[in-house]
Amino acid sequence: MLLRRFSTAVVVAGSALALALGQVPAQADSAGAARPAVSPAVSAAAPVLSQLPPPQPGAEVYRRPVDGSYTISGRGFGHGIGMSQYGAHGAGLAGLSHTQILSYYYPGTRLDTLTFGPIRVGITVDDDGGTRVAHRSGLRVGNAATSTTTYALPSGRAQWRVLATGATASTCVLQGRVDGVWSTTWPSGLSRSCPLTFSSPTDGSVDLFLPDGSRRVYRGVLTAVHTGSSDLTTVNRVPMQSYLRSVVASEMPASFHAAALRSQAVSARTYAARGVGGTAIYDTCDTVACQVYRGRGVRTSGGGITSYEHPNTDAAVGATAGQVLSYPFGTGRALATTMFSSSSGGYTAPGSAAHPYLAAHRDAYDGVANNARHTWTGELPVTTLQTTFGIAWVERVQVLRRDGFGSFGGRIVTARVEGYNSAGTYTYRDVTGPDLRFARPYPTHSNGLSSHYFTFVAEPTVSPATRIAGANRYATSAAVSRAWPTGVSVAYVASGRDFPDALTAAARSGVPDAPLLITDPTSLPRETAQALTRLQPERIIVVGGTAAVSAGVAAQLTPYAGSGVVQRIGGADRYEVAANVAAAYPAGVPRVYLASGQDYPDALAGAALAAHQGAPLLITRPTRLPTAVAEQLERLSPGRLIVLGGSGAVSDATARAAATSGGTGTFTRVSGSDRYATAQAVSRSYPAATTRAYVTSGTAYPDALVAAARGGRQGAPLLLTRPTSVPSATTSALRRLTLSSIYVVGGSAVVSDRVVAELGLTLE
Repeated sequence: MLLRRFSTAVVVAGSALALALGQVPAQADSAGAARPAVSPAVSAAAPVLSQLPPPQPGAEVYRRPVDGSYTISGRGFGHGIGMSQYGAHGAGLAGLSHTQILSYYYPGTRLDTLTFGPIRVGITVDDDGGTRVAHRSGLRVGNAATSTTTYALPSGRAQWRVLATGATASTCVLQGRVDGVWSTTWPSGLSRSCPLTFSSPTDGSVDLFLPDGSRRVYRGVLTAVHTGSSDLTTVNRVPMQSYLRSVVASEMPASFHAAALRSQAVSARTYAARGVGGTAIYDTCDTVACQVYRGRGVRTSGGGITSYEHPNTDAAVGATAGQVLSYPFGTGRALATTMFSSSSGGYTAPGSAAHPYLAAHRDAYDGVANNARHTWTGELPVTTLQTTFGIAWVERVQVLRRDGFGSFGGRIVTARVEGYNSAGTYTYRDVTGPDLRFARPYPTHSNGLSSHYFTFVAEPTVSPATRIAGANRYATSAAVSRAWPTGVSVAYVASGRDFPDALTAAARSGVPDAPLLITDPTSLPRETAQALTRLQPERIIVVGGTAAVSAGVAAQLTPYAGSGVVQRIGGADRYEVAANVAAAYPAGVPRVYLASGQDYPDALAGAALAAHQGAPLLITRPTRLPTAVAEQLERLSPGRLIVLGGSGAVSDATARAAATSGGTGTFTRVSGSDRYATAQAVSRSYPAATTRAYVTSGTAYPDALVAAARGGRQGAPLLLTRPTSVPSATTSALRRLTLSSIYVVGGSAVVSDRVVAELGLTLE
């Protein structure tokens, strides 16, 4: 029996292309006046991100991992309260009887034997609003499930169904199907209202059609119950022992020790019996929210049954007939709430104070040899946390409270997921341990989380200035891409021989959190292919026309896309390509960055910031705004226009034309005396509490472009250096931040070892 699962849905909207690229649109700021004007030069390209507050006293603090995914070390599978099913198996192998196993996991309870009538099970998997059954010889219908008066259903119909057309019981209709046509048929004497019950006295079971078209065989009778709306609920009234034959086989492997199967039978019977009379419609449901119940089996196309029951579990149910657990509560002895889960991980979890027999204790039997989830490792990508909890950028997780039992201080009770919204303002969500678990659960994800009994594995300590490089530009690109986990939704590929397309792709990659790889225009480098093999992207997007990335290379990329889809965002020239990339963003974005398309240095740091903020980056001719760019600015209608670089890179006249096209009325220029000072100016948009930064060559664009994509992913500024010396502007920018790590992208030919050592000194 597993607890009901937490889920959060995030709904996004935007253009068809935006949806195809996985974009989550940001909210637009209000537009400025329409009349163009030049703002004074400032030192920031966007509102400064607010800083993280100090951690909560006593909290475990886990900063955003460098590779973008928390590594998790955990124990157990399920909530851990009450009996561990693997533990029961281990105890059976150790020689304990089922009565001893039950005493171990439910201390203070007593084994009693009671007599039970049928149980009512809500068949929630039949959720199409009606009840539809297969016709068979001897099929009968009546009203109440307990009524002894039933009526034969006429032959000639292949199926029968009950529907409701209104909010009262009398709106139910009984219909039979002949040659695909449904018609209302009421046996004489049958009350024309719900409930309506199908039974087969000869076979003792009824075939129910589920919404997916499969036929599930249920012992007992099936009743269509009116609940006050036009949707009916299907209820299976079935003898307790027949119910348990399905439950025990569904909840525990039939290969487990016989004593464990008997323990499961008693726990399942007690849990179900305690719920009898709980609602007016049914006593228990058929899913993990109650206990898994799948009926007798599935009807095959040949008329046979694929059984959901098993001789081993049938024997356990029979050997424990009527056995339940009771406890002397303050109001008198009553049935216990016999919760159970797959694996305790070596320590059971505490139940509520009202159920003392669900106390937490060390579990000596859970570590049985075949329990693969006794201990486990998993991955929790920050992108999953962002999507699940509605935070644009997750920067930190604090574990606020654990239950105090077992490893790590016990299971996580409460945690705080922190970060920034799309405007750069600090935000957080207080969540529970199960919330974190079900953000990425196992086995939905093979490396997901199977319990909330886990800890975050601290990142290994790295040297203050760490080089990320490969033998060539393509190998460096592949090395940078290791910041992304396997199984990304999309990967971008651009030319490694020229900068414009890769520049706009670097900025774009931050929105769907996608890696950027570079390629030779006419052949796919081995290093890029190897990186794609590891990343396993669902889709690949080529940025640039066929002159930049040939059709042959695009064809070579197809096998590396899980869906087989390779898209191209091209254009007549670099400006149109950038405009077409920006077409993926919704109208009314908070900001747009504009840089020169004739050279790359001014735009590099801006590309990292744009990727982090989810903002478009457009490029322009220095003295003339290209038509495609003007049209895209008009569509985007940004709240702010930020021009990167001085007037020599983008003239005031060009910036004013862009402001007119975008409707902002003004533009903000972010620049410095040179490319290094411009990068410093951009870096002031990051909070002083920033803990990591990227540094790359200011004279070699391939390494710098992929570094911009990675910096954007991790909310880290990108700064530039000379090959053999660190510019003073870069040193000043680094010293302003609270850095624990600096990552240098590129080999020693573009950033010397001396520079790496000098950069490390800025952390001392």
